[in-house]
Amino acid sequence: MARLRPRHFVLIVSILIMLSGVTLTASVQSGFGTVFVTEVDFQAADGSWIHSTVQQPNYATDTNPLPGVVVIHGVIQCKEWLMAFGIELSRRGFVVLTIDANSHGNSEPGTGSGAAALDYLASLDYVDSSAIGLIGHSMGGGIAWSAIEESSVNVDALVLVGSGLNRSEVPYIPSTLLAIGEFDALSSYTHNLALLEGFFGVTGIQAGVTYGSFGDNTARRIVLPRTNHLFETIDPIIVAESVEWMKEGLKNGVEDSYWIPSGDQIYPLWLAGGFVGLLGVVLTQFPLFVILIGVSPFRKLRGTSSTERTIGNRTFFGLGIAYAAIGLGAFYPLLAIGLFLPFPQSYGLSIALWFLGSGLLSFLILKLIRRKRPQMTSEVRTEPNDTPRHVAVALLLAAVITAWMYAWTLLVDLGLALDFRCFLPGFNDLTASRAIMVPIYVIPFLVYFFVESEWLVGAMRTKARETWRGTQFHWTLKAILIKCSPYFILLTLHYGYGMITGFALLPSMLGFSFLFFYAFAPWFVISSVVIMWSHHLTGQHWLGPIVNAVLFSWVMASMLPIAF
Repeated sequence: MARLRPRHFVLIVSILIMLSGVTLTASVQSGFGTVFVTEVDFQAADGSWIHSTVQQPNYATDTNPLPGVVVIHGVIQCKEWLMAFGIELSRRGFVVLTIDANSHGNSEPGTGSGAAALDYLASLDYVDSSAIGLIGHSMGGGIAWSAIEESSVNVDALVLVGSGLNRSEVPYIPSTLLAIGEFDALSSYTHNLALLEGFFGVTGIQAGVTYGSFGDNTARRIVLPRTNHLFETIDPIIVAESVEWMKEGLKNGVEDSYWIPSGDQIYPLWLAGGFVGLLGVVLTQFPLFVILIGVSPFRKLRGTSSTERTIGNRTFFGLGIAYAAIGLGAFYPLLAIGLFLPFPQSYGLSIALWFLGSGLLSFLILKLIRRKRPQMTSEVRTEPNDTPRHVAVALLLAAVITAWMYAWTLLVDLGLALDFRCFLPGFNDLTASRAIMVPIYVIPFLVYFFVESEWLVGAMRTKARETWRGTQFHWTLKAILIKCSPYFILLTLHYGYGMITGFALLPSMLGFSFLFFYAFAPWFVISSVVIMWSHHLTGQHWLGPIVNAVLFSWVMASMLPIAF
């Protein structure tokens, strides 16, 4: 019997890890079999198609209709960001419709997604159309107010998560819960509750106290858990308060035989399963590299490289600090430039300019360093493998790796109404309008990661260890450390300051822009491993940057909203 080669064993284990995570996530999303989960599309008044997930308790029928709740995410998000609300509400007897707002996720550009969601939910025969609630986070709060204005469906309970009171044109105001992170950089209410006195109709407002009555829609409450804008949608206090608010507003406070205490939450398991599933699908690419490079036409990519001179740890960390300073220092200036220029995706040009600009600046600085220290150009290849033909084969291999992971993404989405993520952006299927953005993003990402490869496996190469595996592990660990630690340190300071003081480290959009650091920092870990792994397999600088450029372009195209 043929012995299973390590590369095939690792591939099988990675697939099993992926499937175990997907299984856990799907089980939690369905309330461990108590909730039917389906994805549906419906049209808004302007003709735009809205993509959504419906979570229907299995005892909701046309003869036993249950209250319904529409859940709407914020900007640069999609419906999965608020799945904690869908999971916890549906397992307690609410039909939940969580939507991709217009221009986000798999919904088309347009307007009216909130009103269309209310109309669609109320039209379902297993939904009690006289008991409808609405939850909106950030931008989703503004969409919620518009929905109340535009839809004929009456909303009895409203939860605004990290959002404001844009209510000037609404015909009525439902019983409203404000749930805002204490150090939410976008909120002006958290440390000045007097701003809410007109809305609450009382003075001396205290957090955690309910004012008014659900009977006449005057119920008002604000809760201020210690978190920031980004993590409000997975904060256990906010989720529990939202569940309780819907119980009071839509079920008259009645706890039936299906009721589960609001503090008994399972959505963290959904996040854990998402992490394991994403980890598994990412891990599959590494044994695939080894397997595919062993067959034609990819065999020609295999090469070797040697280093006549290396650098010491002191020089390594000095260069690492310089490289980190370039990336972080270029962020805000290039982000600002991109905001003033038209582009098919909001924030897309800003991020593309950040990567392209910091990549080009890093290239110029590296060239100056090498001119002063010629020993840093010491990498000698035993055979030429950076020819156009080799680059073309590397492109083909990157396409095969991406197609492999995209096929799993489609399978999981179509079969289980999931994507690969752990809260933050991961792999999602692409609509046609998003797919055409991928090749546009590939160019700046390719420049960035090619230059990064020149830094990490060129100028910053340290002394090899005695074994190939030891060298691979040592260099990869150092690459992750030098590339990612500045971002994680910055994020720790950003979040830690808020947790300690209750105030945002940076106000308004300066603080909000840290969203991009939160989104990209985990992917920088993956990209560093891809660069090191592919270089050690091929001895060249193209394969890893190409794979990273395609994967980052995919994530960007699926994450950012289509131009409003």
